[in-house]
Amino acid sequence: MSVHRRLRRRLTREVTLPWGLGVAALGLALVVGGLVTVRLGFGDVRLTLAKGRAMLNGSGVSGTFQPDDGPAVLLPGVIPWTDGSGSVHHGGRPACLWDRDPSDGMNRSPGARVQAGYRWVETPGGTSYPLVMWLRCP
Repeated sequence: MSVHRRLRRRLTREVTLPWGLGVAALGLALVVGGLVTVRLGFGDVRLTLAKGRAMLNGSGVSGTFQPDDGPAVLLPGVIPWTDGSGSVHHGGRPACLWDRDPSDGMNRSPGARVQAGYRWVETPGGTSYPLVMWLRCP
């Protein structure tokens, strides 16, 4: 008998495992898979919804959102937002925060009471800050 044939016969032997050991291995794989999935954070990122007052700075590039209960949150001037009728706008300044003053034609940032969705963003340096990701105008 050749070496190749003996090696193949040895490697193709039937191996039997006790039923309980198979169930235990499957259970362990499910637990490890579940822990990995939870720790990796796949899926949608949940936003913290809060009501408060928002205002853009003079140039309208950014601003702040002050929740009724919580820290001040950075507010980008251009974000997805929903108007009072429920229409969704992707981009542009929220109308309730940015208005053209008819007296001189200049843009003004009147600020408004809004609902905002924000989340904490982590920088590569390890610091984090809250950032508004969505806004609903009254």
